[in-house]
This record gives sequence, structure tokens and C-alpha cells, in this order.
Amino acid sequence: MKVEILDFKNPENRTWFLCKGNLLEYLKELKNDFYDYIIQRKIVKNQYLDYLLETIKHKDPIPIITLTYKGALSKLVRNEKIVIDFSSIEILDGLQRTFRLWAYLKANEVFNKQSFSSPSEFAKKIKEKYNVIFETGVVSLGKIKKSWSKKEFGKIESYFENYDIYFSIWVNLPDKKVIEKMLQLNAGQKSVSKTHQFELLFLYIWDDLKESPEIMKTIGVKLYREKDTHSNKIKRGEREIGEFIFSSVVVSLQSFVEGSPQRVSIEDLFIPDPIESKDTNDSELYENIFDKEFIRDFLKHLKEIDNSVNRREPNLGKAWFVKDTTLSGIMAGMGKFNPLNDNLSFNQIEEITNSSFNTLKKKIDTLGLNLISFQEQYNVLSSRSVNIGNFIRKVIMNYTFDLMSNTKSQSWEPYFQVAKKKDEL
Repeated sequence: MKVEILDFKNPENRTWFLCKGNLLEYLKELKNDFYDYIIQRKIVKNQYLDYLLETIKHKDPIPIITLTYKGALSKLVRNEKIVIDFSSIEILDGLQRTFRLWAYLKANEVFNKQSFSSPSEFAKKIKEKYNVIFETGVVSLGKIKKSWSKKEFGKIESYFENYDIYFSIWVNLPDKKVIEKMLQLNAGQKSVSKTHQFELLFLYIWDDLKESPEIMKTIGVKLYREKDTHSNKIKRGEREIGEFIFSSVVVSLQSFVEGSPQRVSIEDLFIPDPIESKDTNDSELYENIFDKEFIRDFLKHLKEIDNSVNRREPNLGKAWFVKDTTLSGIMAGMGKFNPLNDNLSFNQIEEITNSSFNTLKKKIDTLGLNLISFQEQYNVLSSRSVNIGNFIRKVIMNYTFDLMSNTKSQSWEPYFQVAKKKDEL
């Protein structure tokens, strides 16, 4: 697709340019799964965006679409045109607008390919071919009926063909910068929680790591999303060593960094936490954690601990070490034992992390985790307890903290008893 360069800059060895292109060409060149970009939010219902087509019809401007582009570029010259391969772009800001416009164009293509006797027949055909359009509510039978008499769906391509759209494009951004830009563009006036940043980090970097079979073989970890077919089996412990639930690994890293048990909502990993967070600025510590090398090593260590747990506890280990409460509690205990802080360099953080994992691994290998004792204490907990998850996280954190400095096997009973007194369970 040809675009006209309006302006460009090269800040800090990076390239950014502002350009103008044709809306119809843009939509036709998008790759098939453009709306599944790993770090973007899902398509959401928005009544104000439903008027987007009217905006295009009247040739009113719409906000700039911000993209990231990985590929070779011609020399940038203002007011001259270059060719961009739009199958190599990802949308940082403007996904909701782009998806709606794409949906309208697909509806237009269906409408013009055959004659329809009724809105219901047309709606049924769209649903058969592009069910995602109906699932997201962009097109519905009610909306089709409203515009049926004017045959609006047959005119959409002509509207798009005569409309210019503006793009802000960043070229070959490194991973951390892509995440940073996305957060800036989507956060609005509300701060974005550290939890959401962890989710983005893992989604983006994990997807990138999977592209390298050699790295994946070294890591030996497989992550499952909630929507994956086998996720419930994994949660029950019907898994291989190194298989975890994505959200549990996210919370384990955050618990390690914070030195206290954390929780992650798994209802929707794409939508930022709407609650104001006290963490309004990224610290140096978090900048260092948001690194592909660190994530690779963290996952590799997690697999090694999984191995040790299951060697010592073959009957209970697989089901125990995959739980969100377990991973959160163990990593919080490690983080509490060897705390991280903003003053540490990347190398120092790696040294502490390696030391923490190695210490825990040795303790598990030599002393075990006495999971039969854990299970006995867990079974007598009051079923009426509403904070059972938080309770177990704290118990496991304190047990892990002591395990890392002890020289003999521990019973879980005192940790449960102390926690019961504090939480009045």
C-alpha cells in the first residue's frame, strides 16, 4: 500500500513517521488475524464507535491510527510516497476503529456478492462467514434492519474508497518500547496496574520466545490460557513437568518481585485494571524485569523447581505446584528471603534471582516439602472460610521463607496454626 509521508523523526536511533493513505486499501491489506495482536485489548462494545460509519460517510476526520512496523523502509522524504507492507504491521492504538471499519467492509462484500430477500437472510449469511462480527456486536440484525431500505451495506466500499486516513507509525521498536507505547496510548487518564504490565510482558515476550524452537527447548515450559481446551486438566495436575496456567506464572513473577503474595484476575487479561494504582511510575526494578533474557531464565528456573518438587513428591507434586496459590506463595517467600529493590543493576537482579532459585531447589532436593503434612492441614480448614486463597498464599510464603534458611524438614502444622490465629479461621 502506498502512503504519503507528511513528517518523520529519528529519536534515539528509532524511526517514526506520520503518513496518509487510503482507507479502503488499508482495510484490504490487513492480515486475517490483525485483531488478535497478542498485547492488544479484545474487541469491546462501544455505542459511540457505532457511529463511525456515519463519520466516514460525511468525510469527517477520525483519530490517527498508531501502528508498529517491522520491516525494511524506503528513504523517507516529506510529501513523497512510499510502499508499506501492511501485513507486517500491528495496531498499537486504533484497533477498535479498525475492526469496525473492517467489519463493515466484509459485510459490504457479502451484500454485493448475491441478492438477499430480507435483513434476516443477509444477517444469517454474514454470521456464517464472519461470526466474529456478530459476536462483537459490530453488526447485528437490528442494525441491518435500520439501514435495509437505503441499501447502505452496498455503498460502504465507495465511502471507504474516497476517504483518507492518517497513520502514526513506529518502525522496528524493541519489545519494551512496544509495550511502553501501547500502555501510553491506551491508559487514558487512569494509571495502569503493575499486574496488567506483567500480563503484557508475558503475552508479548512469550509469544516471541515461542518463535525460536531452540530457546523453547532450553526453557522447557508450556503455558496455557484459560480459553485453551486443556487448561482445566492442567489445573487439576493432569500435566507434564513444565506445563502451567499463564495467569499463575504471571502472578508468580509479580509475587517474587514484590516479596508478597499477589493475585491476578483471569476474567479478562486484556483490559487494564480500572482502579487507581499507587504505582504511577515504572521503577528501575520493573524496567529490568521487563526483559526477554530475564523472563527466559525465570521460566527455566520455574521448570527446574517443578522437577525437584515432583521428584520428592511424586504423588502430590504435579497438582500442588501448578496451583495459583502455590506459585504465588512460594515465589513470595523467595522474594521475601532475598528482596529485590530499585537500586540493583540488571546483573545484580539476575544474581539474586539465580541464587534464590538455586537455594530453594537444594532445599527441596534435600528436605522435600512434606506435602502429606500440607494436605492434612488443608483438609481440616473450615469450608466456610471466605479468604481461603489468601490464607494459603500466606502459609506457603512463610513456610518457603523458613525452608530456605532451615537445615531440617518442616511440618506445615505450625504455619497453619499461626495463620489461623491471625486470620481467625
